[in-house]
Amino acid sequence: MYTNNGQLDSKFVHQLREYRGWFMVLGILLIALGSLAIMFAYTSTLFSVVYLGALLVVLGIFELVHAFSFHPWTRFLLHLLLGLLYVASGAYILWNPALNALTLTLLLAIFFVISGIARFMFAMLHPQIPHHGWLAFNGIVTFVLGILIWYQWPVSGLWVIGTLVGIDAIFTGWAWIMLAVAAKRLKAHNA
Repeated sequence: MYTNNGQLDSKFVHQLREYRGWFMVLGILLIALGSLAIMFAYTSTLFSVVYLGALLVVLGIFELVHAFSFHPWTRFLLHLLLGLLYVASGAYILWNPALNALTLTLLLAIFFVISGIARFMFAMLHPQIPHHGWLAFNGIVTFVLGILIWYQWPVSGLWVIGTLVGIDAIFTGWAWIMLAVAAKRLKAHNA
C-alpha cells in the first residue's frame, strides 16, 4: 500500500480510483440499511439475534466436521465439545430469539457499564497519555449508555441491538463514502 518513501503505491491509488464509484454505492446502501434498521429496531433486533444463532449453529457444524480430522484423542474431544457447544448455543438462541435478545441486551448493558468504568479509571490513572481526556469522555459516555440500557431493561431488549447494528451500518457507510471522496481527491492530486 505504501512505498519505501512513505508515498501511496501507484497500483493502490489506481485501484482506489477504479473502484471509487462502488465505494460510494456501498456507503449509500449501508446508510440506507442502517437507517431502516433504526426505524424498525425491533425487527432488526430479532433478525440480528436469529443471525447470531444461525451463525453459531453453522460454526458448530464446521467444528464437528473438523473434529473428525484429528487423530489425537485430546484434540478430537476438544473440537467435538466445542462443536456441540456452538450448536447447542445457536439452537437455544434460535428457539426463542425475543427472550435471548433480552438476555443479550442485559449482558451488553453490563459490559458497557464495566467497560466505561475501566476506560475512565485508565484515563485517570494515566494522565500522561495524549488522548486521556477523550478516553475519559469515552468511558463516561459508555458508562451512561450502559446505565440507560440497564435502566430501561427489559423493554430496551426489544430495540437496543437493532439500533446499535443500524448505527454501526450508518457509520460504516459514511466511512466508505469518505474513502470514495478521498479517492477522488487522490485522482485530482496525482493525475
